[in-house]
Amino acid sequence: MKKYATLLALSSALLCSAAFAADVAKGKTLFAERCASCHGALGAGDGPIAAGLPPEQKPRNLQGAEMKFATSDEKFKELMQKGGVGVGLSVLMPAQADLPADDVESLLLFVKSLKK
Repeated sequence: MKKYATLLALSSALLCSAAFAADVAKGKTLFAERCASCHGALGAGDGPIAAGLPPEQKPRNLQGAEMKFATSDEKFKELMQKGGVGVGLSVLMPAQADLPADDVESLLLFVKSLKK
Protein backbone atom coordinates (compact mmCIF):
# COMPACT_ATOMS: atom_id res chain seq x y z
CA MET A 1 0.00 0.00 0.00
CA LYS A 2 2.86 2.37 0.86
CA LYS A 3 4.35 1.71 -2.57
CA TYR A 4 1.12 2.88 -4.25
CA ALA A 5 0.93 6.01 -2.10
CA THR A 6 4.49 6.93 -3.12
CA LEU A 7 3.67 6.28 -6.77
CA LEU A 8 0.53 8.41 -6.51
CA ALA A 9 2.48 11.27 -4.90
CA LEU A 10 5.14 11.14 -7.62
CA SER A 11 2.50 11.06 -10.35
CA SER A 12 0.77 14.03 -8.79
CA ALA A 13 4.01 16.00 -8.62
CA LEU A 14 4.79 15.24 -12.27
CA LEU A 15 1.33 16.34 -13.37
CA CYS A 16 1.65 19.59 -11.41
CA SER A 17 5.06 20.35 -12.90
CA ALA A 18 3.74 19.55 -16.39
CA ALA A 19 0.82 21.92 -15.83
CA PHE A 20 3.24 24.60 -14.61
CA ALA A 21 5.40 24.12 -17.71
CA ALA A 22 2.30 24.41 -19.92
CA ASP A 23 1.31 27.64 -18.15
CA VAL A 24 4.81 29.09 -18.59
CA ALA A 25 4.76 28.07 -22.26
CA LYS A 26 1.37 29.74 -22.70
CA GLY A 27 2.75 32.81 -20.92
CA LYS A 28 5.73 32.88 -23.27
CA THR A 29 3.38 32.89 -26.27
CA LEU A 30 1.27 35.68 -24.75
CA PHE A 31 4.42 37.65 -23.93
CA ALA A 32 5.66 37.31 -27.53
CA GLU A 33 2.29 38.53 -28.82
CA ARG A 34 1.65 41.36 -26.37
CA CYS A 35 4.84 42.45 -24.61
CA ALA A 36 7.96 41.63 -26.62
CA SER A 37 7.67 44.59 -28.99
CA CYS A 38 8.58 46.84 -26.05
CA HIS A 39 10.15 44.57 -23.43
CA GLY A 40 12.06 42.39 -25.93
CA ALA A 41 11.79 38.65 -26.53
CA LEU A 42 13.70 37.86 -23.33
CA GLY A 43 12.29 40.73 -21.29
CA ALA A 44 15.46 42.83 -21.28
CA GLY A 45 13.60 46.04 -22.15
CA ASP A 46 15.15 46.04 -25.61
CA GLY A 47 12.23 45.44 -27.96
CA PRO A 48 12.08 47.18 -31.34
CA ILE A 49 9.75 49.91 -30.04
CA ALA A 50 12.07 50.59 -27.09
CA ALA A 51 14.86 51.66 -29.43
CA GLY A 52 12.95 54.80 -30.41
CA LEU A 53 11.97 55.87 -26.90
CA PRO A 54 13.77 58.41 -24.73
CA PRO A 55 15.60 56.90 -21.72
CA GLU A 56 12.92 57.94 -19.22
CA GLN A 57 10.28 56.06 -21.21
CA LYS A 58 12.18 52.83 -21.83
CA PRO A 59 10.29 49.68 -20.85
CA ARG A 60 11.34 47.89 -17.69
CA ASN A 61 14.02 45.20 -17.92
CA LEU A 62 12.10 42.25 -16.51
CA GLN A 63 15.14 40.01 -16.13
CA GLY A 64 16.50 41.49 -12.94
CA ALA A 65 15.15 44.95 -12.33
CA GLU A 66 13.09 45.77 -9.30
CA MET A 67 9.53 46.32 -10.36
CA LYS A 68 8.33 49.86 -9.90
CA PHE A 69 4.71 48.82 -9.31
CA ALA A 70 4.29 45.05 -9.70
CA THR A 71 5.91 44.18 -6.37
CA SER A 72 3.53 41.24 -5.80
CA ASP A 73 1.44 38.89 -7.89
CA GLU A 74 -1.65 40.96 -7.08
CA LYS A 75 0.04 44.19 -8.19
CA PHE A 76 1.19 42.52 -11.44
CA LYS A 77 -2.40 41.46 -12.12
CA GLU A 78 -3.63 44.98 -11.37
CA LEU A 79 -1.07 46.41 -13.79
CA MET A 80 -2.24 43.98 -16.49
CA GLN A 81 -5.87 44.95 -15.85
CA LYS A 82 -5.41 48.73 -15.68
CA GLY A 83 -2.26 49.39 -17.71
CA GLY A 84 0.45 51.86 -16.78
CA VAL A 85 -1.77 54.91 -16.72
CA GLY A 86 -4.21 53.14 -14.40
CA VAL A 87 -1.54 52.64 -11.74
CA GLY A 88 0.40 55.87 -12.13
CA LEU A 89 3.04 54.58 -14.54
CA SER A 90 3.74 55.18 -18.21
CA VAL A 91 0.86 55.74 -20.60
CA LEU A 92 2.85 53.58 -23.01
CA MET A 93 2.17 50.43 -20.94
CA PRO A 94 -1.16 49.21 -22.33
CA ALA A 95 -3.83 47.50 -20.26
CA GLN A 96 -4.42 43.83 -20.98
CA ALA A 97 -7.97 43.88 -19.60
CA ASP A 98 -9.19 41.50 -22.30
CA LEU A 99 -7.02 38.66 -21.01
CA PRO A 100 -8.80 35.99 -18.98
CA ALA A 101 -7.47 35.45 -15.44
CA ASP A 102 -5.73 32.18 -16.38
CA ASP A 103 -3.85 33.94 -19.21
CA VAL A 104 -2.73 36.69 -16.83
CA GLU A 105 -1.53 33.98 -14.45
CA SER A 106 0.40 32.31 -17.30
CA LEU A 107 1.93 35.64 -18.27
CA LEU A 108 2.93 36.23 -14.66
CA LEU A 109 4.61 32.81 -14.47
CA PHE A 110 6.56 33.53 -17.65
CA VAL A 111 7.67 36.98 -16.46
CA LYS A 112 8.85 35.40 -13.20
CA SER A 113 10.84 32.84 -15.23
CA LEU A 114 12.78 35.71 -16.88
CA LYS A 115 14.45 36.81 -13.63
CA LYS A 116 18.14 36.04 -13.53
